[in-house]
Formats: sequence, structure tokens, C-alpha cells
Amino acid sequence: MAEQWVDVPLDAKLFLNVDEASLTRAQAALENAYHNESGGLSRFPGLKSFATLSDNGRAYLTDFRGDLMAATSKGRVYRINEAATVTDVTGVPITGGGRVIFDETEDYLMMAAGGQIIRFDGDTTTILSANAPLTTHVGTIDSFVLAIEKNSGRFFHSDAGAPSTWNALSTFAADGRPDDIVAMLITQFREVMLFGSDSTEQFERLSSGTVPFFRRWAIGEGLSAPYCTLFTDNAVFCLNRAREFVRLSGQTSEPVGDDIGKALEAIDDWTDAWVGGYPDNPLNIVGQRFILLQAPKASNPYGTVGRTFVLDYRKRRWFEIYGWDAAVGRPTRWPGWSHWKHWDRTFVGGEGAVYEIDTANHNNVGVTQRFLVRTAHLSEIGEVAIENLRLRVKRGVGTYAVSPTISVRCNRDNRGWSNWVRKGLGKTGAYPMNLEFGSFGHGHAFQFEVEVTDDCQVELVKMQVLPSSADH
Repeated sequence: MAEQWVDVPLDAKLFLNVDEASLTRAQAALENAYHNESGGLSRFPGLKSFATLSDNGRAYLTDFRGDLMAATSKGRVYRINEAATVTDVTGVPITGGGRVIFDETEDYLMMAAGGQIIRFDGDTTTILSANAPLTTHVGTIDSFVLAIEKNSGRFFHSDAGAPSTWNALSTFAADGRPDDIVAMLITQFREVMLFGSDSTEQFERLSSGTVPFFRRWAIGEGLSAPYCTLFTDNAVFCLNRAREFVRLSGQTSEPVGDDIGKALEAIDDWTDAWVGGYPDNPLNIVGQRFILLQAPKASNPYGTVGRTFVLDYRKRRWFEIYGWDAAVGRPTRWPGWSHWKHWDRTFVGGEGAVYEIDTANHNNVGVTQRFLVRTAHLSEIGEVAIENLRLRVKRGVGTYAVSPTISVRCNRDNRGWSNWVRKGLGKTGAYPMNLEFGSFGHGHAFQFEVEVTDDCQVELVKMQVLPSSADH
């Protein structure tokens, strides 16, 4: 009788909502590994150094007049050209201590982090207006600058066409619920989205009359974290007050984080949480578009700090990305604090540095980035012996200092993990190769982990096991 290889599904979604011991039809872990367009699993790219800043603050990124801009948690502002030349343009530093939110007029780049609005005119930073409110969020629509007032339920706007002119009467209240406004997002549809902890309201522009804005609707769904909003795919994605990641289209809220809902609910610290690319710049890697959600101070399953979830919002599939703590030899927070696309390249704001996502690199500025896939329990085939396991992989291209390896281990009947079995990945080249790992004993259920720690491009194309009867 011919050998009957059984596929271990690679296209199964990551699912974190049940105890892993009972998981049978999903992936238990996808770390620095994402579903590619061909149905396999590719390795998430690494980071290379682009520019060094003169302070060690967290770097928040945008662009202005052809250059990349970085504002840090220490209040400094830097202009960076394509050759990575860094110029400190700080006249008046940014205050407030929060995450820096950007927007721009025809003349200025504006920045807010909980203090006064700071503007950059191409030369140096100054205060936009002493009459503007202290604010965490600033934005523009038509010729108006808008800012939410810190610790209140109001937002203010400048005079039309006059970003520096603010009137105490030019204000609107978000009255849907008696909660403070904690975030604002202006969509590509010219909607002003105002978020409280318990409510969300939409304001729109009036094209005529003496009142420039009106409230169109309000819903009783607010935010858990004020920097976890992004507009893409014609909708707002955000983390609501129930700690659900949702797609908000008009007044309709659709959960898109159900597959990882239990993990989100278990987050013990949402301080400084963020969704990348605010307000409308998702993460674009090799033609696929992702939304990055990070809880940088949350405990993770490895006993370190930081969890970063990534959503392929077109396919509704999640994975996680991690950095690496070499001192303890285990995963830790992915080292980014922001990301931005400019010059058809994707940059990541680190601490005192700006990195670039590099699809040919699979370490984070020289630090290990582990590719890990952990399957569900393969149990549908009954009590069997696993005579062999086969991986079909593609190496990709590149030159490496060491010969890379790929490793597999097995958790049989939930009794604990076997030792790693390692195989060399061979020469570089974008062609498939088959690797066989031998027997993994007999039992009722088999769970596998696949790991790559060397700096190399790799795609997991297919995974199969060869079962036989248990008494074979």
C-alpha cells in the first residue's frame, strides 16, 4: 500500500480563545510568521538601522515636505532626509508627555502630545497659538485646525484659513455621553470622529452658514486606549471599551478580533498601547496590508513585557511579532513605537533611533528574530504512530555567514515537548525543497512546533505527517 501522507494545515487561523490543550482546528501560535498569498507561511521581515537621534526617546514618525519627521517622547523634533541626515529642528519642545499626534496645513506640520500644539514651518518648531487648548489630538479639515480639549468633552477649532487664530467660543461639545473626549480621528470622508471612554460621536462639516460643524450621530461604544484607532478599508478600526478590536463603519461595529479576544481581555496593562500608522497609514509588506496593535507594557506568555498583534485585515487573520532578549534567551517586545511609509519604504520609530523594515533581513538590527509556528493538536486520525514528518520549504535569496537550520519538535498527547530535531536549509535560492524529520512515536494527538532562529528568508510551503497504525 502506498504511503498516505496527511497534510497539517498551514492556512488555519491563529486562535487564542480556548485552552491550547483542546485546540484542534487552528494555529496555537504564529510568531513573526504570517499567511502569504500562496497559502503558506512566510517570515516577517526584520529591521535595519536607518538614522540615529540625539536623544533616547521613543520616536513617532510622519513626513513633511519630502522628508521624514521624527518627534520623540523627550520633546525633540528631527527632520531626516532620504540620505539619513538628521537635523534637530527643535525650537520649542513638545510637552504633555503623551504619544505625538501629527497633522498638517498648507504651511505647517502640527504636533500635539497633551500640551500646547507645536508647529513646524520647515525651519524650527514654535507654539501654534497660546489660545489653542492643551490637547492630545490635533487634526485638520478643509481650512480649519481642530483640537480636543484635554480632560473635557469639548473640541475647539481655529478660524477658517487661520491656524493660529483661536476663539474661546469656537467650540462644540460631544454630548452623547457625559464622558471626556480622549481621541479624535478625521477620516478621508471628512468625518470628525470623537471618542470617549463610553461613546463615539461623528461630526461633519457644514458647507454654509455660521456654524461650521454639526453632530450627525452618536453611539454608546467608546475606547479602551486613546491611541488605538486607524482609518483604512473605508472604516475605523479601534479597540473598544470592552477590549474588543472592531471595525466601525458608520454606526455599525463589527468585531474583527474574536480569534484573539481572550488574549486581548487578558492584557494586564494597556498603558501606551497604539495602533500603527495613525490616522490612515496601515503597514504594507510585500503587497499585503496589515494593522499593527501593540500593548508595550503588557505581560506576555514568556514572562517578559510587550505583546504586538498584527492583523491582515483583508483576510481577517492575526499573528504576533516579537523581539528578542539575548540576556535571557526569550522573546520580548517588538522594538517599534511607530511606523510610517515614505519614499516607498517603511520606517519604524525605535528608542533614539529610526529603523527600516528590510525584507531581505530577518533580525532586528542584529538581534535574533525567531520564526515560530505551533500547530493545533492533530487528533482526527485516531491512535497512530507518526513514522515521519515532512516540510516543504523555500529558502529565498541572500548571503549568510552561517548555514541556517530549521527545527521541529512534538508534543504527543499533551505530555510535554520532545527534543528539537534540526535540519539544514541548504543553499540559498527561491526554490522549494523537502526536509524529513523522522519518527515522533505513537499516540492519540500530536502537536508540532517549527522554529527558525537564524537570519534567513524562509517560507513554509507545506507540512505533512506519515501515520501508521499504532501497533505497526
